[in-house]
Amino acid sequence: MLKNTAERFGAVAKCFHWTMAAAFILAYIVVYYVIWFIDPETSIKPALFGIEPNGALVVPILNIHWVLGVSIGILVIPRLVWRLVNEEPTQVPGSALEHVLARLAHWALYLFMILMPLTGYLNTYDPTHFGLFVIPAFRETTLFQWIASTWQITAEQVETPIFAVHKFLGDWVVWVVVLLHAAAAFFHHHVRKDATLTRMLPTSWSRKQENERR
Repeated sequence: MLKNTAERFGAVAKCFHWTMAAAFILAYIVVYYVIWFIDPETSIKPALFGIEPNGALVVPILNIHWVLGVSIGILVIPRLVWRLVNEEPTQVPGSALEHVLARLAHWALYLFMILMPLTGYLNTYDPTHFGLFVIPAFRETTLFQWIASTWQITAEQVETPIFAVHKFLGDWVVWVVVLLHAAAAFFHHHVRKDATLTRMLPTSWSRKQENERR
């Protein structure tokens, strides 16, 4: 079943959700691996687990982070369209405040799936290599050249504040919202024992979970 129903999410919504969730988590893992282990300037000292810093690997490994980020930024567009044209499963029992907070959290996640890739791309100093094609760094685009010539600003003047926004959101905001989202799903599943989590799982798995609770 591709489309959503009143009882559960359809295959397309599930694919978007889990694919982008995996990409989001992997992007975090990659960037912190570079920061803590690979980049000689920021790595933890002494080296952990015998992984010696290597400046030559910073950009190649960060390219994975950039690919994941750009992919999330692109996928969020059809995901939003699909959400808007599909019906939403019926809300599980709960207070009006809980429903408002849940909706705010979901739209906050969508906002971050736009802001993080956007601010990430705007401050990325190297091209993003996808293998079959390359996306140039923002500083290399015609748009940036026009902005720079119009307002007489340098790439660093654009990238520095945007990087500060990207880093602040990534370090202090996004992962907190993601963890709260995951915690709420497990709370509904294990404490409330409702369908909040199971209706986003593969159909066969969710049916198995429902049978086990009976």
